[in-house]
This record gives sequence, structure tokens and C-alpha cells, in this order.
Amino acid sequence: MTVATEPGIGAAALWRLLSLGFTAPTEETLAEMCVLAEALAELPDAAPELAGLVSELHSTEVERLSAAYQRLFGGKVQVPPYEGSYELDPIRQGRQMADIAAFYRAFGAEAHGPAAERPDHIGCELEFLAFLELRRLAAVEEGDETGAEIVDEITTTFLGDHAGRWLPMFFSAVDEAATTALLYRRLAALGAVAIEAELERRGIEPTSVSRSRTRLSVEKDSFPCGATDSATGLLGR
Repeated sequence: MTVATEPGIGAAALWRLLSLGFTAPTEETLAEMCVLAEALAELPDAAPELAGLVSELHSTEVERLSAAYQRLFGGKVQVPPYEGSYELDPIRQGRQMADIAAFYRAFGAEAHGPAAERPDHIGCELEFLAFLELRRLAAVEEGDETGAEIVDEITTTFLGDHAGRWLPMFFSAVDEAATTALLYRRLAALGAVAIEAELERRGIEPTSVSRSRTRLSVEKDSFPCGATDSATGLLGR
């Protein structure tokens, strides 16, 4: 277990870093990723994967990263970035998306912003995990133990019902597909360690999704997600 995955601001920063890493890159998000990764790498017992990620971030240009992102996650995607893409049953896909949106609404954290992504996009789900951790920390600071426990229970439920079910498969698929995009392999390695540690820490054994399958970019719809907007995304609500 690393400090970065223990409850606290480090965990929130880690989820935020991964959220930004798996949404369409911009100069602003790349700069924020550098700041977050450097801060996390300086923590005691930081995940060893962070050192390589920091180095790769400093040598990456947004144009090159955008091209890699499009190859992996855009058009005829190599790795679907949507939870629904890993469900074979279309009825279950709809129910899962509605359930995710309900989680967001329950916290007044309706996803919005320029990314225009569905609520089951990896960036949205990871950003929500960061948002929940910040809400839990705020409750702790206010002495609201009951509130902190409720947020923690909701985080466990969200991981068990959603993020924890498909993200291990997603990170594994990215590692396999990103043969010419080292930054995404670094992010996938960090994400795999983080989600495994969090599931183990909470004693969660989620039911795995059926299997992965390639989808087209037409999966996108009008559901927006602000993961790529550090000022107005879920964390800014």
C-alpha cells in the first residue's frame, strides 16, 4: 500500500491525475498532470510508477499526446473508455449509465464542461472518486463523522458497482494497446496499482465485466463531463 492510495488528499490527487490522463489532452490538463504527479512522487512511500510518469510527462508534447489519445480512444477505438462498452447486455448498459448519473446527482455534482462525455466515461468516474474523497475530507475537517462515513460508504458502493468492475480490464487493455505511447502505459500501470490497492483496502471483490469489445466514437452522446476542465469539472462544484 502506498501513501498515495491511503485516504487523504494524496488519494484525491491520484484519482484526479488519472482522470485528466484519460481525457482528451490540452496544454492546461497536461500542466496540471505534471504538478499532481510531481507532488505525489514526493510523498513518502510513493508508488514507484510515479517516477517514470513524471519523466514522461516532462518530455511529452500535447500534439503528440493528442494523436496517441485519438488512436487509442477515438474513432474506431482500440480501448473503449466507457463502462457501458464492457457490458454485452444493452438493457444493462442503460441501467448502469442511469445509476452512475444518479450517483453524481446525489452529490449535486452533475458532470458538465467542454468534454461532452457520457457519465460512464473513465474520466468522469475517476473524477468522481476524487470528488468523493475531497467531500469526505471536508466532513472530517468539520468534525462531521457521520457525514464522512456516509461518503466513504458511497465510495465503496461506487467502486463495487462501477469503477472497480471495469477499470482493471481497461488499464490492462491500455497497457497492451499503447505500444507506441509510453505515457499511456505509465498511466495504465499507475491506475492498475491504484485501483487494485483501493479494492483490497476496502475489501471489495466486484463482479468482473463480461469482456471488452471495440466501439465506435458514435457512442458519445449529449451527456457532458467536465473532467478536462479543472475549473468547472466535478471537483470544482
